Amino acid sequence: MTEKNLARFYAIAQGIWSQLPPSARFRPLEDGKVLTRHRAFLEGLVDELVQGFYDTLFAHPPTRAVFREGERPLREKTLRDWYLRTVQGPFNGQYFAWQALVGLVHVRRQVTNAMMAAMWNWLVERVVERAQAALPPEEAKALEGTWRRLGFTVAALIGEEYLDAYLEALAEARGEDPQAFRALAQREAERLLRELTPR
Repeated sequence: MTEKNLARFYAIAQGIWSQLPPSARFRPLEDGKVLTRHRAFLEGLVDELVQGFYDTLFAHPPTRAVFREGERPLREKTLRDWYLRTVQGPFNGQYFAWQALVGLVHVRRQVTNAMMAAMWNWLVERVVERAQAALPPEEAKALEGTWRRLGFTVAALIGEEYLDAYLEALAEARGEDPQAFRALAQREAERLLRELTPR
């Protein structure tokens, strides 16, 4: 991914990042050190994680339907590249802009936020299981916290940009201003909630 492709996503990622309370999000310096400390261990999991990730997706008809015939090797390479870049760092603006871009990619590929969140959970669980089996308890606990914060932070970036990109695409397809379209969506949500309120 080039800097030019990511340019608009730097600002998007910063906007989403600013919404996440600091105590509840990934901590690039502190959590980055935990990942660096366990880099060799994490790199050693890559084949197992990539295989299991796509076995899980391909075993479930709704997630299997996202893929085109014969594209699994390419998607596995994408996940492998992402995972290795993640465990090797650095956690800079480019990394988080890239994560926000995934939201737009998911709109195009019809990967829902539900699918994305479930697979983040799958990935965190696998890493935690392996860490608990292989590392001293305190280190396993530190790595677990790091992966959970990373998972929720990246899921927030992807999910928020997914929604924003979806609304923007709908607005532009209708020839409307995206900001006005978002305001319309809020008004409609208010109307729908009023209809649910007992009278």
